[in-house]
Parts: sequence; C-alpha cells; structure tokens
Amino acid sequence: MKFTEFNLDESLIAGLNDLQFNEPTPIQEQAIPIVTKGTDLIATAQTGTGKTGAFVIPIMQRVLESERKGIKALILSPTRELASQIDEQIFAIGYHAGITSATVIGGSDFSQQAKALKAGVDIIVATPGRLIDQNKVVGIDFSDLEYFVLDEADRMLDMGFLPDMKKIISWIPENRQTLLFSATMPNEIKSLAGSIMKNPETIEIERSKPNQNVEQRAYRLKSNQKIPLVKKIFSNVEWESCIIFTSTKKGTDELQRLLKREGMKAASIHGDRTQNERNAALQAFKNGEVPVIVATDVLARGIDIKGVSIILNYDVPNNTDDYIHRIGRTGRYDKSGIAITFVSKRDSKTFSYIQKIKDNKLKTIQLPESFNDKSEFSWDEEFKNGDQKSQKDSSSRSTKGSSGKKSDKKTSDRSDSSTQNSQPAKKQKKSKPKKQEKQTKSDKPDQKDNKSRTQNGSENQSKKSKKEAPKQSKTTPKPSVEKTVEAETKKENVVIPPAIDKAAERNKYTRKPAKGVWGIVKSFIPKFK
Repeated sequence: MKFTEFNLDESLIAGLNDLQFNEPTPIQEQAIPIVTKGTDLIATAQTGTGKTGAFVIPIMQRVLESERKGIKALILSPTRELASQIDEQIFAIGYHAGITSATVIGGSDFSQQAKALKAGVDIIVATPGRLIDQNKVVGIDFSDLEYFVLDEADRMLDMGFLPDMKKIISWIPENRQTLLFSATMPNEIKSLAGSIMKNPETIEIERSKPNQNVEQRAYRLKSNQKIPLVKKIFSNVEWESCIIFTSTKKGTDELQRLLKREGMKAASIHGDRTQNERNAALQAFKNGEVPVIVATDVLARGIDIKGVSIILNYDVPNNTDDYIHRIGRTGRYDKSGIAITFVSKRDSKTFSYIQKIKDNKLKTIQLPESFNDKSEFSWDEEFKNGDQKSQKDSSSRSTKGSSGKKSDKKTSDRSDSSTQNSQPAKKQKKSKPKKQEKQTKSDKPDQKDNKSRTQNGSENQSKKSKKEAPKQSKTTPKPSVEKTVEAETKKENVVIPPAIDKAAERNKYTRKPAKGVWGIVKSFIPKFK
C-alpha cells in the first residue's frame, strides 16, 4: 500500500516524499483511515513501529480540511525529546502545507513559547507540567480544539502525570476526537480511556515484547568488571553507535567521565541537563560526531535514532516494559541490533522478571571472577582463556588446604599460622621442634616471635617453663627462670634485652595470679627464696 491511496492532500504527499516515506507501516495503515473519519482510537503498538506518523498525518489532513481558526490539536508527550521529535515531524511533513506548530516543554525559553501561543498555531505539542505553567500565565484558548492526543500514555502514567493529564483534559472541549497511543495497556490507562473517550476503536499491532531482530545477551558480573567488559565488547564487535542506559542521573555523569578517561567519545543526557545541552548531545549522537551516548530512560521511548548498533543496559531496568523499550532503540525498521545487559548481584531479582518475558531469546553468561582488563574476550566464544575452569580449580585447591587435607606447596607457607591455630594443642607441640629446626638452618631469627617475646617478658617465659616441666624426669631438678631464659636464648639465637633480665629477677619473688578471690589474695603474698 502507498500513502497516495489515503486521499491525502498533495502538500502532505510532497512532504512525505521529501522524507522518503512511500509506504505506511502497519500501525499507520490501520490508524490513518480511523482518524480521518473522526473516530476515537486506542492504539497499542510496539515502539519503533511508526506511531507518530499514525496520528500526525491524519490530524494534519483534518486540519487542512477544516476552517483554520485557533488551536486545532493538542498532543501531550511524556518527555521533552519526544515532544521535540513530534514537532520536527509535523514541520517536515507539513512544510509544503504551511501547518504551524509550537512545542511547550520544560528547559526552553518560557517567553518565546508564550509569544508563539499568543500568535496562534494549528498544533501544540507539550509536556504536561510546562503546559500547565504556560496556561497560568498566558491563559491558552482551547475553545476551537478538535483533536487531543495522548502519546506514550503508559509512560506518562509511570512518571506520575495522571493528575496533570486530568487537569488538562478538564480545560478542553468535550466534543473532540481523542487518540490514545501506548506501547502497553495497564488497567489505569484502560480506566482513563473509558472516562475520556467515546466508543473508541482499538488497534493492537503487537503486544510489547522484545524485537526478534535484536540479539540479546546478559552478563552476570561484579560492579568493578563493567568498564573492562564495555571496552572488550567495543573492541570485539563491529558497531557505529551505542546507547548506554543507567538508572540514575548521577550514574550517567559518572559513567560518561569514566568512558572519556578510557579515551572514548561519549555524551550524556538526563533530566537535570538544560534543554540546550540535551539537544546538543542528542544532535551530536544522531550526526555521528559522538558514537556513545549515556542516558537515563529519557531516551528509552519514542526517540527515533536510526542505525543504533548496540544498546547496553549498564544497570538492569526497573521492570520488563522499560527493558523492552530500551532495547527497542536498536533493531528498528527490520535492521539487526545487539542488546547487552549487565547483571550484578543486587540486580538478580529484577533480572529474573526479564528472563520470564514470553518468547524472549536471552542468552545469559557468567563472567569469571578473575575477568579484568588483561583477560581475553571474544564475542563468538564465551571465554577464550578458560578462566572459568582455572577459577574452579583454584577454589577447590584452597578449600582442601583450609580443611587440613592435601594442600598446594606454594600456598602452605602462607597459611602456616592459620593452619597451626586451627589444630589441636597436642599437634602444635609436636610441630614446634620442626619450626625451630627451620629457624636454626636459616640462621635468621624469627622477628615475629622475637617481638612477642619482648613484649610479654618473663611471664610468657615462666609459662613455657611450667609447660615443659612434665617432660622432665623426677630426679632432674627444676630449672630456674634464668636458666630457662638462657636455654630459650640459645635455641632461638635471640639476645635478651637487659629490661627483660630485670623483670625476670623481680618475678622470682612474685606469685603468679590465679583465678578467683583466693588467687587475687595469693598474688599479694611474696615468694621466699
């Protein structure tokens, strides 16, 4: 089917030819006849199917057929970018027809918008908040309005615009044609449609689901592995442009800075940027001056950017609809595309809902814990260097070592102290002479033991002498403290500082404290020679 078969005005056909729009999309083919005959319409269609043209073209045709007096159509949009895009399409298609339009959106010059509204236009494209603000100042005359369009109605609902939408609807004439376009149809939208529409016809092109032209992958990873993986993907896959979606405005700016540090040209766009900054970033991306744009969900819906190679969900979307809309930015107009999602541990629950989307062909890959900038990566082969296998081997070795079974020789020296502490006391005593043999062979005193011996003084030495006492025969006289210290010194090749000698001398005449009240009393009774 051709656009010429709709009996459109020649000036509109000329505009469509300028844009090389020859054949309508399925949603346009079904919607244009319904709108031109004046019936209310509820249209559900997947993003990227040409919904804007489905209401813009027939509305302009009706405007040309009517008496050009006052504002004829009001189109509400959830975001500034989408509103600007709709206005651009009205200007392009209606160029030869002389149809006038104005955008009433936040971030743009308020006074210029007010002047345009006072001068009079055929069509207003607006975001709800700014339209309410302008009406307070200008007092917009909607008495001649005949067409009211809610575009991306479900998104406006998600963004909390329902009260604003109801307020705006109360300003416009009841005798009008209402068109509601949405990618999904939640119950709240159905309820709203029932209260503001009269016997609407319904078009359902395709329930919102992932585009089959998009290759979907998800990588389970740690947060610090995201940037290395981005770099690997960019160097391994043929691509021209990439949109990276983040969850927060702050995260968008931080990621842009990180990418720039890595030598990548990247722009960012989110709600806190001025309209001029957002327009400049979007235009640079569309023109190919900047190959990467980092954005919040402000770019997820309705924005028509041709030829996006990769959609990268740096953060997992909050719900399945947002996921579908994000990845819908690629694989448009029967072209193929790639959609990649990074899934960290905290995103597992949200990601599980995305995995359950019906008929969703999503490949999930576990990134090895050892993956970093130096790791090998291939898009076709999951992991060239066998990181996963080596990781499992190393983890099994460490488990055996910690349980006291076969342990790797290289790691045994490092885990000596922890292994000894976990062994029973008897085993520690048996292994002690071996440790001393190693020290005498190396002719180097153990600094750690020396330090602890210096701090604890003769109290520790007296403990050692008492522990060793049972090993001696009954006829052997009990060694004195000085001899014990001297013997320990010879074994360990450690020079005892004079302060320790003095402490040992003092401790000869002091009883060691014992437990309980009697122990405390006993500690004050002096020893006799």
